[in-house]
Amino acid sequence: MEQYGVDSKIGMIVSTIMGSTETTLYTIAIYSSVVKIKKTRGILVAALIGDIVGMLISVGICRFMS
Repeated sequence: MEQYGVDSKIGMIVSTIMGSTETTLYTIAIYSSVVKIKKTRGILVAALIGDIVGMLISVGICRFMS
């Protein structure tokens, strides 16, 4: 952040990635505790794969747009 700044494309991409991953983990914790699911390994793997795909697509779109 010191090199590029918070308002750069890199800063915005990193902020989006951190926010989406945090939201994913929080949502898994809340929903699995409400429904009383004990084994969350499959849910976690699927959610993190979705996060990675979303990150790759967002980086590809940013490169395409610039």
